[in-house]
Amino acid sequence: MGLSRRARDVGVAVAILALTALIVARLGGEGGETLTGTARAADGDTLTLDGHRIRLLGFDAPELTQMCRRDGAEWRCGAAARSRMAELLRAGAITCRTRGTDKYGRWLARCDGADGADLGERMVREGLAVAYGGYEDEEQFARAERKGLWGAQFEMPQEWRRMNGRPQEETHDAEPGLLGGILETLGLN
Repeated sequence: MGLSRRARDVGVAVAILALTALIVARLGGEGGETLTGTARAADGDTLTLDGHRIRLLGFDAPELTQMCRRDGAEWRCGAAARSRMAELLRAGAITCRTRGTDKYGRWLARCDGADGADLGERMVREGLAVAYGGYEDEEQFARAERKGLWGAQFEMPQEWRRMNGRPQEETHDAEPGLLGGILETLGLN
């Protein structure tokens, strides 16, 4: 009986250490790189930093040539999204935390502007992008305030790409948070 109790205690200790290691790995960004520097906007949700194409996670901006309607007139909403992203990038160096690559070889990342504010959060909150696996609260704010796209008639970027023969984007999964990460690691989520 003493041996089985000891074996159980050792097993529990090993399980706790393994779970701790998984949590540390999860909080550490899953081994992604951190890139810092000046960037250039390709469109409202893609940028170039140090020669790397980066697709920002959690939101989807209108395509560069996408048109919307506001106050009865055409509005170049895709160009407006790119212009706002370019403006945010001109403020200074940004920091991006990568989380792998997409099927086009672009880095997937969340990036903070020179002021430390999350670029995706800003774009969605200002109504120049829609939530796409993240930023749902910011989208609700923009909708309620009828900001940007939400004060216009527009097609969701994913739908616009489909209707215009453009490649489709994979949905970006929201970060599960600490508890969600533990449950996901254990296969319970």
